[in-house]
Amino acid sequence: MNEQILSFIRTLVQSVAAMLAAKGWLDASGEQVVIAFVMWLIPTVWGLYVRRKAGLVASAAALPEVTRIVATPEIARKLDDPSVTAR
Repeated sequence: MNEQILSFIRTLVQSVAAMLAAKGWLDASGEQVVIAFVMWLIPTVWGLYVRRKAGLVASAAALPEVTRIVATPEIARKLDDPSVTAR
C-alpha cells in the first residue's frame, strides 16, 4: 500500500473519530484508541492479504530481474501476468 493511500485512510479515520467525539459517543481518549486500533488493523489485514500465495507470486513477478515463474494452475489463473505460467 503506498503512502498516499495510507495518508488518505489516516485522515478518513481521524475525521470519523472526530465526528463520533463531536456527537458525544467518544471522549478524547476514546478517539485516540479508535484511531490507533484502526491504523493498526489496516496494515495488519493488508499484510495478511498480500502474503497469501498468489500475492507472493505476484510480488515476485513484479521484480524486473524475474522473467518467468512456474506456479500451480490455481495460482497462475489468479494472476494476470505473462511471466507466470502453470506447470
